[in-house]
Amino acid sequence: MNANKKLVSAIAFLFLTLKVGAQYDVHFSHFWAVEPFYNPASMNRNSMMNVTGSFSMQMAGYRHAPVSMYIGADTSLPFDKGRHSAGAGLFNETLGLFTNRRILLDYAYRITLGKGWINIGIQGGVMSQEFNGSKVEAETAGDPAFPTSQERGSTGDIGAGIMYAKGDWYVGVSAQHLNFPHLEFGKGSGARTEMDIKPALYMNGGCNIRLNNPFISVQPCFLIQSDLDFFRTDLSSRVTYEYESFLFYGGVTWSPGVSVAVLAGGRFKSVLIGYAYELYTGGLGYLNGSHDLMISWQTDVDFFNRGRNAHKSVRYL
Repeated sequence: MNANKKLVSAIAFLFLTLKVGAQYDVHFSHFWAVEPFYNPASMNRNSMMNVTGSFSMQMAGYRHAPVSMYIGADTSLPFDKGRHSAGAGLFNETLGLFTNRRILLDYAYRITLGKGWINIGIQGGVMSQEFNGSKVEAETAGDPAFPTSQERGSTGDIGAGIMYAKGDWYVGVSAQHLNFPHLEFGKGSGARTEMDIKPALYMNGGCNIRLNNPFISVQPCFLIQSDLDFFRTDLSSRVTYEYESFLFYGGVTWSPGVSVAVLAGGRFKSVLIGYAYELYTGGLGYLNGSHDLMISWQTDVDFFNRGRNAHKSVRYL
């Protein structure tokens, strides 16, 4: 590839990553396992401490393809009968020469409503973006249009959500980037870049369907995300076999007009490991899909002696 083609490719890819980063948040195939990333009100649905990590490698085989990682933890707090819960998360994503990071802090308060409850959650944190200008392949050395060093910008980030749960089903809505975050970087190099992050809206829900066979159950769920210009809907269903401390699941997720994903995983004692392969339906090729790995750990934090009324969480089943 000659210098001109390299330059055109770099500009095209940078434009693409800027456009995508400004409009959409990352999508994890195991969205049902990392719900607090999208909605802080989803914490404390199982009255346990949850630690979950998800790693996604998208558009496999393409140079500079996005790679995303999230790890988060949440738990109920030991006062006021467990109505309060808190959590934290760390997100890291690389897209070409860009690196996006978010540090998240979550809080939620539960209100009993009839035979169910409502959780109200807020999320605050910091988001940053870095650009590695040393790897730009410009045709003319020292071109002021391209930074030649590592540039970084950061800003605050605010989100909120609400969730209602009753028995084996739940539904929630949330919004991210409510403060319209504004990022600037490249001031020192003269190649200044600005980015405005649009608010993103989410709706998620699901249930646990118990069958006549006590060891088998079905967990349909969904996630809808939008910034009012872009819409994506994920419809997922898993069949779970559980016996004592062992659990195995398999399922399919369909995103109309985007992709189809196959999921499989298992849990032994308190550790759940899952894998998903997402095949894009837009013509990228069978071998250029996305790989998604999820690891989750749970432990009981029964501060208020609620074990006699313990219930299973559809967040992981």
